[in-house]
Amino acid sequence: MISYNETGVFAGLRTALIIILFIGGGGAVVFTIAAFFGDSWWLFDYAANFRWQLMWGLIAATILYTLAARGFASIVFLAAAILNAWLIVPLWMGAQPAATGEDGIRVVHADIYPSVDDSNFVLRWLLDSKADLILVAGTTADRMEPLTTDGSPYSIIVAPERPDVPGIVALGTENWPVEVTYAEGLTEPVYRITVGANGETIDVVTTWGDLASNSREADRLSARLEAVSAAVTSTSRPVAVIGNLGATRWTSGMTTMRDTIGVRDTTEGSGYLSTWPLSDIPLIGGWIGIPVDIVLMTDEITPLELSTGPDIGAGHLPVTVVIGPAFGS
Repeated sequence: MISYNETGVFAGLRTALIIILFIGGGGAVVFTIAAFFGDSWWLFDYAANFRWQLMWGLIAATILYTLAARGFASIVFLAAAILNAWLIVPLWMGAQPAATGEDGIRVVHADIYPSVDDSNFVLRWLLDSKADLILVAGTTADRMEPLTTDGSPYSIIVAPERPDVPGIVALGTENWPVEVTYAEGLTEPVYRITVGANGETIDVVTTWGDLASNSREADRLSARLEAVSAAVTSTSRPVAVIGNLGATRWTSGMTTMRDTIGVRDTTEGSGYLSTWPLSDIPLIGGWIGIPVDIVLMTDEITPLELSTGPDIGAGHLPVTVVIGPAFGS
């Protein structure tokens, strides 16, 4: 009969835990550093999307490794966690230009690809949003047609060329002009919509794409950001870039684009506004996703309101932003 020494079993489990934490935490450290070099390899830039998750994983690894081994690795894990936190903190500590107090233009963006639980609920929510401009990604014109029925203030401004292929459908309270920018290798063009409402006129740039989880999608992301940059820099009006571009604020491509064309992330100061994927886990469900649906603005305008949600049964939380003139613009 074999008997097990309890101390030996405990020591074996602790050793296994140390090994798992060392490998997992070490990998998180590597990706934390490598994410600064996203322009050298698509995988590094992909990792940058998950700064938030890397931070919390490293904090957990620090605590558990300290309890299990009290080794030097816990200091390395903590340092990497602090590095991620340094990049995340502006979401709370950042500030936006002061508003002039004038009314703003309300824009709603909703990515509903590939499907929604209840289409009628989504349509009712969009109608009740009272937005001046509604941007729906991952859909077709016929699915949004009920929003344009008699008595509705909305008409379809632009929709995908092929009615059977999902894309972006934009609806507005007026038939505002749209400029379309195509880029080689992209299936979805970039739209620039000149919106005039409440005494203000701005250009809203939007497009739609997947996260760059492979080299092909990384090439598409690069082309997409170049097309967005061209749409922003070719107008003299204030510009807001709104939509799921396929990258979060921490990626190399997004950072370079913001610095190059002079737009700022207007989610700074609003906290961690994750939009995808959604989770029903109590308490922490809203903190699991990543903020992939972005809102950028030029200096002349500022967000009067900015929020995500509610859960409309789609893969992403919708984003609502009210855009007004900035003081001193």
